[in-house]
Formats: sequence, structure tokens, C-alpha cells
Amino acid sequence: MHDRLRTQKLTPAASRDIYVAMAKYTHSYDEICQLLSVAPEAHAGLFYIALGLFHRDRDVRIKVVDLLERISEHEAGQHWWKALSRFEKLAFIRIKREAEAQMRAKAEKEKEGAVATIASSRDRGS
Repeated sequence: MHDRLRTQKLTPAASRDIYVAMAKYTHSYDEICQLLSVAPEAHAGLFYIALGLFHRDRDVRIKVVDLLERISEHEAGQHWWKALSRFEKLAFIRIKREAEAQMRAKAEKEKEGAVATIASSRDRGS
């Protein structure tokens, strides 16, 4: 999959499928090692994976952030993470902050909805 990202001109849908699959199936220590072995630093390292940070589909960008975060926490992956450009790291941080802010807003909205439901049921009960 990494070689397809690197060598082929893909449609947004095709690249989306690759990024989603990488994020879905790369979790364990060995899986991350395997991914790093096909993304050697001498051949751009994580560059082609980091391009997913700029994909038009927001869901893909968030999945790539999750994948890169797992790589950055991996013992060997830290070396690849450090080799990412400042531009790529800034995109990573921006997307991560946006996702966290959206999750907080959604949680607050759900909490407000639950409080309103409880208040409504109390009013009916009185």
C-alpha cells in the first residue's frame, strides 16, 4: 500500500482506501515496524503517509493523525517522526486540535441535551 502511495497517481477515493486501511491495521509494535520497514528514511520516510494530512476527506486526515501518533509513540518510530518536516508537524498539530475541539463540543452538546431531557421529564412529573 505504501508503494502505491509513493509510485502511483491515485484518485482521492483510492488514496482514502489506502490511508484508512493503514490506520485500521497498524497498531501493534510489529505492525508499526513492518510499516517503517517499507518507508525507509532514505526514500522520504513518512512523507507519503504524512501527505494524508492534506487529504480532502476530513475523516482520512484524522485517521492519518491517529496513525502518525502511534508511530511517534513507537520506539523506532520516534526516529521517523523526528524526520518529518515542520510543515507536516504543524498540519498534524492543527488537525489534532480541531478533532479534540470538535469532540469536546460534541460532548458538551450531548451533556446539555441530557440535562434538558432530565429537566423536561421533571417538569412533566410535577
